[in-house]
Amino acid sequence: MQTNQARRTGFGLTAFTAIAAAAVLTAPQASALVQSIAVSGTTHYVGTPYTVTADVTATSFLFKVTFSDNGTQIGEPVAVKDGKATITWTPSTPGAHEIKAVQELISSKTVTVQVSEKPTTPPDGGPSTGSADLGGLLTGSAG
Repeated sequence: MQTNQARRTGFGLTAFTAIAAAAVLTAPQASALVQSIAVSGTTHYVGTPYTVTADVTATSFLFKVTFSDNGTQIGEPVAVKDGKATITWTPSTPGAHEIKAVQELISSKTVTVQVSEKPTTPPDGGPSTGSADLGGLLTGSAG
């Protein structure tokens, strides 16, 4: 008799655990949800700092956001303030960088940013530090 009761109790606990797990897995992620991620600037260069911002749901202020660049964590996890988490990112290599914001392993978003080497000349044809040919403008002798 005790064996049957133990089996029923074990079955009941197993069923309850399965139902609870299904509810957790199918429930909407209302308490923590990264809605978007953005990197400041339109052109990105090696060695230049940029602000990375993750917009999260208003109710997720309890969960910190972890940022990463191609799988390498950027700084420490960041607290959410006014629905946003921000961090400064300075790329160290050219190429594609997948920037990811993760909130407590529950929700994440990524954005891919192309990073280039800094140009050696001003892109807008701005001032140069070269030399000028004065073409004989200075003539005469110093006495």
